[in-house]
Amino acid sequence: MSKPEKITPMMQQFYEMKEKHQGSLLFFRMGDFYEMFGEDAVTASKILGIALTSREKDKENGMPMCGVPHHSYQAYLVKLLKAGLNVAICDQLEDPAQAKGIVKRGVTKVMTPGTVVDEAALPASDNNFFACIYKSDKNYRLAFADSSTGEIYLEPATEETVKDIIARYSPKETVRNFKVTDEADFSFFGTFSESLAQREVAEYYSVAALKSLGIDDNLFACPVYMAIRHLQRVMLDVKLLKPRLVTDDERVYLDSVASSTLELVKNSRDGGEENTLFSVLNHTQTTMGSRLLKKWLLNPLRNVENIRRRQEITEFFINRQDTADGLRNQLSEVYDVERIATRIGANRCNAKDLVWLKNSTKTFPIIKYMLESCDNPLIAEMAAGFDALDDLTGLIDGAIDDNPPMTLMDGGLIRAGYNAEVDELRDIKDNSKNILMKIEAREKSATGISTLRVKYNKVFGYYIEVSKGALDKVPYHYVRKQTIVNGERYIIPELKELEDKILNADSRLFALEYEIFTEIRLKIAENAQRIRNSASVAAELDVLLSFAKAAVKNNYVKPHVTDSDAIIIKDGRHPVVERNIRNGYVPNDVEMNTADSRLSIITGPNMAGKSTYLRMCALITMMAHTGSFVPAASAEIGLVDRIFTRVGASDNLAGGESTFMVEMVETSNILNNATEKSLLILDEIGRGTSTFDGVSIAWSIAEYIADKVKAKTLFATHYHEMTDIAMTNAGVKNLATQVLEHKGELIFMRKVIEGTADKSYGIHVAELAGLPKKVVKRSYEILKNLEKNELSPHGIVNTPRSGKDTGGVVQTMLVFDDHPVVDELRKLDLNSITPLMALNVLAAMKEKADKE
Repeated sequence: MSKPEKITPMMQQFYEMKEKHQGSLLFFRMGDFYEMFGEDAVTASKILGIALTSREKDKENGMPMCGVPHHSYQAYLVKLLKAGLNVAICDQLEDPAQAKGIVKRGVTKVMTPGTVVDEAALPASDNNFFACIYKSDKNYRLAFADSSTGEIYLEPATEETVKDIIARYSPKETVRNFKVTDEADFSFFGTFSESLAQREVAEYYSVAALKSLGIDDNLFACPVYMAIRHLQRVMLDVKLLKPRLVTDDERVYLDSVASSTLELVKNSRDGGEENTLFSVLNHTQTTMGSRLLKKWLLNPLRNVENIRRRQEITEFFINRQDTADGLRNQLSEVYDVERIATRIGANRCNAKDLVWLKNSTKTFPIIKYMLESCDNPLIAEMAAGFDALDDLTGLIDGAIDDNPPMTLMDGGLIRAGYNAEVDELRDIKDNSKNILMKIEAREKSATGISTLRVKYNKVFGYYIEVSKGALDKVPYHYVRKQTIVNGERYIIPELKELEDKILNADSRLFALEYEIFTEIRLKIAENAQRIRNSASVAAELDVLLSFAKAAVKNNYVKPHVTDSDAIIIKDGRHPVVERNIRNGYVPNDVEMNTADSRLSIITGPNMAGKSTYLRMCALITMMAHTGSFVPAASAEIGLVDRIFTRVGASDNLAGGESTFMVEMVETSNILNNATEKSLLILDEIGRGTSTFDGVSIAWSIAEYIADKVKAKTLFATHYHEMTDIAMTNAGVKNLATQVLEHKGELIFMRKVIEGTADKSYGIHVAELAGLPKKVVKRSYEILKNLEKNELSPHGIVNTPRSGKDTGGVVQTMLVFDDHPVVDELRKLDLNSITPLMALNVLAAMKEKADKE
């Protein structure tokens, strides 16, 4: 932002602040408003929908400006953060009434989309991560920190996996040690040494080395250091929790394609939660629980013992629904304690946060008692780690008013009866007139002066006025202050002391209440870890109760999770589709293993249920790995290491990738990274190119999976030719969607059975979709001729034109690569064959061709 040659001292102050925070809009406090100037004002006015004015009389050529009220700036701040902007808050650092010259100002905090902790600016059921990306050669070390909860997760990555890992966390902003733009923002961190990072991180966590945190790779100190420094430079005093290293050994790897295809937490229509697996399973009562549920869905477990622990607790609550309902009722009173604890520790909370914390912890003794009453050792472990926090509840309940204001400097924070001085000042502030009237009445009675009055003026303050006729009754302790025409004015020590209290009651009261509040906040902050521990248990309990509720409501069963390589599902159902068409859903079986049924080729028409079948298998497998019960009559699920999907058509035109290129890139990723322990869901591979290219690619991929990768795979296709793979490759079987034809109409049975489909019924589906009858009729004519292989004298398919014009033909070359006659031709040795032999071979071929 360019600075004019002549500016006022205040605007000089503005430009100095702006120079230090070039990547942020500057909220510049001026009286009751936060003002924005120049380019900041133009940008903010458009986003906020507020009027743009000017500091100068010349509105057109003057500096643009706009402002928002300081007492309600949060709502405007939220809009700017959601627009992806950073905002630096420049406050007045002294009372303008006491200032000598220009008021001192300074930036007190910088708000960014990834580091905001204010409740109104945060997504309730999602974490608010910022990513720190440290690149060393072609390897990456990633840290994902949520400043609103203090969580920080570490993940290693390569050039191939870094985008998928970042996508899983959906960070609101990123910090890198390598430049990708020249913009003046927080994206580029700058250079630093790895040894410095290790020292700083060790000091931050008060450990001797990174190994003390359970992390052997010292390079992870770099992104953690970047996260710590990023919080410092946005002036956010959040203490990050101990970092957790996340590896593929402990979770099922889901790339961004799989989580999107399966619509785990976001639907493909508008990116919302409707019609997702999360929406089906989410019966959580707290925002902490809903966030944790999403984490579990995006990071399924690979440890049988941990999975079974979740299953057993869920099963207990299914069998004890009264207890489960009682716990849900208590949890429904619990606020977002994780984020409240963080705001308290960062000195970013208000009195309402403390009230919300108290209202939450009031339920904790009941929750703890109910957990202890459960006859289950796993739940007993949860109860042991759940602190009821009675002392904190009592502290807040005794000190903080039940309905305090959002602001901290305007009083109304402290409960009546907690502090005697606060009560006195509040009484003086609210009842000063009555107090003065009581003093006046008392003095009249004591002196017998009926004309005595207690009055006030700016020169003398409060005083007692006595008329001339009663001066002989004035007590000796009255101190004469002024003689007036009709009498005398006096002061007494009590009145002078009261005067000081009355005149300064507001400022003293507000300052004292804030002082007491900060003392209480500090005491709470010292117990932040206790609060977080209980919040963690409450969130886990909430998710497990949610699993139990979903299981009862939707008739789910407990899957038997094993270390085997088998997936056996009886009467499986797609959890989301089932909810939308509860009546008439047709369940299906799945049976897969790496020995004799690792690859299933599934054929059948569109709309017959192939895609639903594929997703159903993947979702049930994934749900089992989260510890959830599943929609089936029974299920045995062997642990998988990864779930890959290649479903649907999409492109990346901006990146120069066509639909088919995207399809091949995703398929290549699967073939290069899948293992025997993986589950692959492939739908219509090869459909993005010509028929013969497509079937060739699909066939080759299927063979490669069956022979080399050997992963459990469901492969849906319209290429019926591929069903022959089962005859030549071990471990391959054919499945088909059952379709009945009745009087020319198709009946989709939605059942997947062993066998093959001999038709695609594509034209019939097109007819159902509403294509004009003429188009449908013509499609059947062309199909009939193609299926008959009608040839012209030149070996060209005769495709008669529609209508009256039948004189010409559309000639399409036929390719017979898979015809037995072609195979025999290839075997002929033309150099050794005689004319007679050639005639005999030709006659035999013609006879065979006629039969075909």
